[in-house]
Amino acid sequence: MDHRLTPQQEDALIEDALHTYPLVPMPRDITTSVMARIQASPAPRPFQVTWNDFAIALTITLCVVALFFTAQNLPPIMLAKIRIQGILLYQDILVNMRWLIPAVLFGAAAFFSALTIPTLIQMTSSRR
Repeated sequence: MDHRLTPQQEDALIEDALHTYPLVPMPRDITTSVMARIQASPAPRPFQVTWNDFAIALTITLCVVALFFTAQNLPPIMLAKIRIQGILLYQDILVNMRWLIPAVLFGAAAFFSALTIPTLIQMTSSRR
């Protein structure tokens, strides 16, 4: 398209081309070939475990095992301190809930809009 044309002129050119382009008769066997493609089910994909899957599973397993052994071998005073910190964190969340929940929700909304805006820009630029 010539970029010096206005969008209305471009639309008029396209409409004129669509109305003056000669029509071709539809082939007789179009429904047979289309239905054959629709009814042919694709071959099932084989289940494959890649090395990346194995590495991720191994890493997660090692982390869980390390946390388990760490929790089993902590001294009792450390467990009490962790319990106290958990209670204090819970009370802090209860006290600050009035601003904490809106801040988390607005933050999540900003994060998701930051994910979608580049996609929307790409979609609108591809239509031009």
